[in-house]
Amino acid sequence: QVNAALAELNTYADQTIYNFSQMTQNIGTFTAAGVDLNTAVASIKGIANLAAASGSSASQAASAMYQLSQAIAAGRVSLMDWNSVVNAGMGGELFQNALKRTAKNFGTDVDAIIAKYGSFRESLTEGQWLTTEVLTETLKQISGAYTEADLVAQGYSQSQAAAIVKMAEDAKNAATNITTFSKLVDTLRESIGSGWAQTWQIVFGDFEEARAFWSNLYNGTISPMISSMSDARNTLLSSA
Repeated sequence: QVNAALAELNTYADQTIYNFSQMTQNIGTFTAAGVDLNTAVASIKGIANLAAASGSSASQAASAMYQLSQAIAAGRVSLMDWNSVVNAGMGGELFQNALKRTAKNFGTDVDAIIAKYGSFRESLTEGQWLTTEVLTETLKQISGAYTEADLVAQGYSQSQAAAIVKMAEDAKNAATNITTFSKLVDTLRESIGSGWAQTWQIVFGDFEEARAFWSNLYNGTISPMISSMSDARNTLLSSA
């Protein structure tokens, strides 16, 4: 299951400017916070898609991934977390409207909460409506995890479902379309890295197989050789 999830992220990284190693680093924080693996993968892809749709760079996307993973661990998105998203260039109306739509579908009167505190930003101070569930569900939508039929079954109207699917398609296109030379270089770098990762996995195996190989090499060959050399040297010095 883990290998399949990582392969999905790796394939996504190959098609975009976004960094696979940064994705894997942050997915561990998502799962450690109690998010299931499939939701974590979709959330990571959703953040990258959102970054692309917002015109944010790969480093800004990585920063947002980290900050939102911290928010997930805390159970909700605070104003400090949101400020980091804004600083990464991803806190615009696209994301705000998507979050509000998800929260409303969960039965939260977001408009009343925002009106009470005066703004979207201030509603995150004490309103506490932007929960882990609202966040991860919205990111799954942006990742393209759902069809219109899926969304209608979840309670969205036909027009809302169509809007969510279009949002995900536009975001994915923004993430996969190469528009500059620097993006081309970044995409090629990810693709080459993925190819070498597969090569080393073929040679040394997956995590369990590699652990057995390197452990046996150390315990059976390297450690005895080093110990023998050390013993001989120390014996010689002691008798001198």
